[in-house]
Amino acid sequence: MVKKIVYNVDECEFRFVDRVKIDIKKIIDVGFYDSEEFHEYHKRFADEVYQLFLKKGDKILGYCYLGIRENELRAPYSSPFSMICFNKNYKVSDVFEFVGALKKFAEFNKYNKIRFTLPSDMYNSELLGVLSSCFFSAGFGVKVLDINNYFELDDYENIEKHLEKCNRKTRRNYLKGVNNKLELLELDDKNFGLAYDCIKLNREQNSYPLKISKKQMSDIINMKNSNVRSFVVKKDDIILGAAIIFDVTEDISQVVYWGDDANYRQLRIMEFMTIKIFDIYKKLGKKYLDIGPSSEDGLINQGLYDFKKSIGCNSNVKLTFVYEV
Repeated sequence: MVKKIVYNVDECEFRFVDRVKIDIKKIIDVGFYDSEEFHEYHKRFADEVYQLFLKKGDKILGYCYLGIRENELRAPYSSPFSMICFNKNYKVSDVFEFVGALKKFAEFNKYNKIRFTLPSDMYNSELLGVLSSCFFSAGFGVKVLDINNYFELDDYENIEKHLEKCNRKTRRNYLKGVNNKLELLELDDKNFGLAYDCIKLNREQNSYPLKISKKQMSDIINMKNSNVRSFVVKKDDIILGAAIIFDVTEDISQVVYWGDDANYRQLRIMEFMTIKIFDIYKKLGKKYLDIGPSSEDGLINQGLYDFKKSIGCNSNVKLTFVYEV
C-alpha cells in the first residue's frame, strides 16, 4: 500500500495514518496520473511512495503523491507530470504551506533534493501559476523548461476547415495519405499490442526510448479507472503507423505514443493519422489533446516541434522545479 502521511499545519507535525476521509468531489480535477489506482500499481518503480495530505484544523486542504528514488523526493516518479490536488476553494496560503511541508518532509528524512515536474497550463492555468510562484518564492529553482505541444479542439470544426488553416505541404501530404487509401482503425483493448509493436519499431528506427513496457501498458489499459485508446493505420492489411492515447482528465487526453514505420513514410502516414485523430477526439467531446513535449531535458527537437506546428498544434511550457535540501 502507498503510505499515507498527514501534515498538520497547526501542530507542525507529520503523522502516518491508515486512511484519510476526503470528499473527492471538492478537489480540483483529479487526473489519472494522480489517482490512487495509478500509484498503487506504479509504487514498484520507487523505493517508497507516499501520499502526503495537508491538514488545517479539521479540514484536509489538499494532497499529492511522492516517490523516493536515488534519495530524492520526486513528483512524478513514474509519469509525465504531477499535480498537488487542492480543494476547489483553495487559498494561496494553502499552496504556500503545502510547498513548505514538502521542504520540511525532505529535510526531516534527509533526502538530497526535491524534484517536482508540473503539467503544462492547459490542465489548470490558475493553479499552476500559483504553484509555480509558490515554488519559486520558497527557494525552488527551475531546473528544466520543456516546450510542450497541444491541440485545441474547441477551435476545431472538421477536417476540411482544419486543412484550410494548415500550410500547403501539410494539406498535400494529408491528401496523399487519402489517395494512398490509408485507413485509421481503433483497436479493441485486447489487440493494443498491434499498435504497441508498430510504435516499438518506430522507436527502434529512430533510436528513441520506449519507457513503458508492453506488460505495463497492458496493466494500465486494464485498470478500472483508465481509458486508453489504441489506433493503427493500415494499407492492404499492413500496419504502417500507430498511436496510443490516455484520457488524463474529463476534458484532456494525452498522446503517450504515436509514430510510423519509416519504411513506408513516403505514403504520408503521420499527417493522415494525426489529423484523423484530431477529428475523432473532437467528436468524443474533448477540449485538448496533449501531444507532449518537443524537447528532452529542456533541449528542443526542432524537427519534431516544426512537424507538430505544421499539423496545427500550439505550444506552452512544462516546468521542473528543484530544491536542494
